[in-house]
Amino acid sequence: GIKLRPYQIEGVNWLVQCYEVHRGCILGDEMGLGKTCQTISLLLYLTKKLMNKERFLILCPLSVLSNWKEELERFAPGLSFVTYIGSKEERPKLQQNLKEQSRFHALLTTYEICLKDAAFLKLFNWAALVVDEAHRLKNQSSLLYKTLSEFSVGFSLLLTGTPIQNSLQELYSLLSLIEPDIFPREQVKEFVEYYQAIEKESEPAKELHNLLQPFLLRRVKSEVAAELPKKVEVVLYHGMSALQRKYYKAILTKDLDAFESETGRKVTLQNVLIQLRKCVAHPYLFNGVEPEPFEIGDHIIEASGKLCLLDKLLSFLYAGGHRVLLFSQMTQLLDILQDYMDYRGYSYERLDGSVRGEERHLAIKNFGQQPIFIFLLSTRAGGVGMNLTAADTVIFTDSDFNPQNDLQAIARAHRIGQHKPVKIIRLIGRDTVEEIIYRRAASKLRLTNAIVEGGQFALGAPKAQGAAELQLSEILKFGLDKLLASEGSTVQDVELENILGETKGGKWVMDVVLPRKEESEEEDTENHMYVYEGKDYSKEPSREDKKAFDQLLDLQKALTEETSKEGRALRNKANALLTGLQEQSTRRKHLLSAEELEARRKKRQEAAAKRARLMEEKKKAKAEAEHKKKMAWWEANHYTSTCLPSEESDSEEEFAEDEAGLNVDLDYEDADMNCIKYVMGDVTYPKAEEEDAIIVHCLDDSGRWGRGGLFTALEARSDQPRKIYEMAGKMKDLELGGTLLFPIDDKKSRKKGQDLLALIVAQHRDRSNNLSGIKLSALEKGLKKIYLAAKKRNATVHLPRIGYATKGFNWYGTERLIRKYLATRGIPTLIYYFPRNKGSSSASQPYSS
Repeated sequence: GIKLRPYQIEGVNWLVQCYEVHRGCILGDEMGLGKTCQTISLLLYLTKKLMNKERFLILCPLSVLSNWKEELERFAPGLSFVTYIGSKEERPKLQQNLKEQSRFHALLTTYEICLKDAAFLKLFNWAALVVDEAHRLKNQSSLLYKTLSEFSVGFSLLLTGTPIQNSLQELYSLLSLIEPDIFPREQVKEFVEYYQAIEKESEPAKELHNLLQPFLLRRVKSEVAAELPKKVEVVLYHGMSALQRKYYKAILTKDLDAFESETGRKVTLQNVLIQLRKCVAHPYLFNGVEPEPFEIGDHIIEASGKLCLLDKLLSFLYAGGHRVLLFSQMTQLLDILQDYMDYRGYSYERLDGSVRGEERHLAIKNFGQQPIFIFLLSTRAGGVGMNLTAADTVIFTDSDFNPQNDLQAIARAHRIGQHKPVKIIRLIGRDTVEEIIYRRAASKLRLTNAIVEGGQFALGAPKAQGAAELQLSEILKFGLDKLLASEGSTVQDVELENILGETKGGKWVMDVVLPRKEESEEEDTENHMYVYEGKDYSKEPSREDKKAFDQLLDLQKALTEETSKEGRALRNKANALLTGLQEQSTRRKHLLSAEELEARRKKRQEAAAKRARLMEEKKKAKAEAEHKKKMAWWEANHYTSTCLPSEESDSEEEFAEDEAGLNVDLDYEDADMNCIKYVMGDVTYPKAEEEDAIIVHCLDDSGRWGRGGLFTALEARSDQPRKIYEMAGKMKDLELGGTLLFPIDDKKSRKKGQDLLALIVAQHRDRSNNLSGIKLSALEKGLKKIYLAAKKRNATVHLPRIGYATKGFNWYGTERLIRKYLATRGIPTLIYYFPRNKGSSSASQPYSS
């Protein structure tokens, strides 16, 4: 069955309520919060309520069909469903089987099959229609929208992590599909006009929130899934090779007439934009650029500034044990990247729009189950509905104009089921169209989020954004001032570890707060290759960019006129003229006086101290929040920890007082002073009189109870050790140095006194099941805690001969710790050697069962 989280239970209840009042709805939870399992829970409820008499239709993209199938089989084995797919020749037979088969609860199929076989699917009366990734229905004029409007449906449920991506019109389209009587299709214009002032005025926004609340439920990860690992985005800027810069200029100057009239030549300008983006990605995307004989080599890397940076980045990630989702909007670039992967010997899978359904499923399955380094994905085809939490790093080689598409892609890794922090890395060409596309998308996303926060639903910004909408010709001019300043390569080396942060054991370390670039001196950052997200970007070409473009335009016109007069010869001088286009001298830096240098030093020290203080406060707040969250989790699971407290505060002071009262040479072999008693017998039946006895056992932090030896002996004595230890493992209550203490008198007990077991977590077991030796630092922490517990109870302590017959075990160091923290502090301490003749083992006191 399904074990739902609290917010998912709330979501299912909301869906049930919508069904009960016959109101279609949109579940718009952020990607990765489990919309699928909430929907399956609803279908299970409806199946029982409708007494198995009704049927449900589930539509989804082909890329997530296998995921839906697996989730239905996993969470709802009692729900019979049919996966309706196949070739044109196969489907008629399947249709006949469905007509003859009177009982099935749900039919699962894709958008495309639904369109092709709409006539057949219209024959059924569907109790509920579920449409996954429903932003596909944002256009009322689309064929899929019109087709679904004609189906006989009792209740409609739309699932989308991005309910609105661009406009109020898209929002109305979804509302009109689920409730056509309340939101008639012909009234879309009035709706948009009435609420279009939502960005500037609070009253329409509030009114719209109230209107939508019954139809749209939206929750985000930061609010309802705080246990998810952190997600951090880093932007890496790269230069261009000389070859790229040459082609970039050539593309701009090829059709300068298009810049004269925005409306008349918009298609041409759009094509110029596409070509510029290809150029920034890799010049080999153009025919005839790659040198013959077309053999793979270093040239594929050196030709592109983006691939130079990516090559260093992947080497860094591979060495750190990370796994990567690599997204691009261009499948041709994926072809080049695939050649690169083969050249470097990196293991990879690939998924784009051309990959068939079964191959998609196999690629996703392979990446999840095998140690494959990289998954190559197209942003549109690979950014929808898939679960790829095996990766902890997401790389975008290019950014989408619509930031929601990139968010969909990020959610493939950062979602429920992810146990590692996730790093999102964007590669952006400095001073190119890529930079302004990213800046505009980031600005658009901030605007969307500002509107979203007004209520529990998502609302994108209207398309008409006034001054924020630049003309296409202005976008193409961005960065020209610096681009035309030189002819050579602008590719630079970067210190990736300093930029991306620390990585340990295949995980990103997220605790370090990286310095923000805006805190540095302006002259130190002006030409830097990278920045972190959060810097206040301008979103339009500078005055210098426009001036450079005008110069380029004038020069090209002059070249055209001269060429017509003097023929082909002058054309060869174009590169020389372009090189001399910019003669601007670099601005000299102001030389600082001694007083100014001292002031800057103090300012930086103050800033560093402030950052350190904020880091400490943030670290403390984080620890408190994590502790609070853990306590709430334990309470929800009715778990009470048996761990002894750390030797801190009052306990630490008590320990220190005892330490001060001792002046013992631990190497002095005086039996009376060190008072460890070595006995033959079974430590699970301690030789104790009337006092309490604490039995000590060392184990690892895996939460998996062992077999044989003391593990089996303890199970024979009591049911508690295994039960308590394994539950502590499930509750994440096992850490090195931690010590569980609890009674074990449930099966056999002494007439007087109580037997307790202290489990010290002194070993670490990794994911590959490799077990470390006993860590003396962890053992030391555990013995300190046992000393305080034994002193409080006036108890004796009983240990097996730890590490007996273990090659290389440091018994001398272990014995010193036992003496130091137990025996020399007056705690009666016994170490047991188990006799070979098991029959000779006996306890000094009788035990009753």
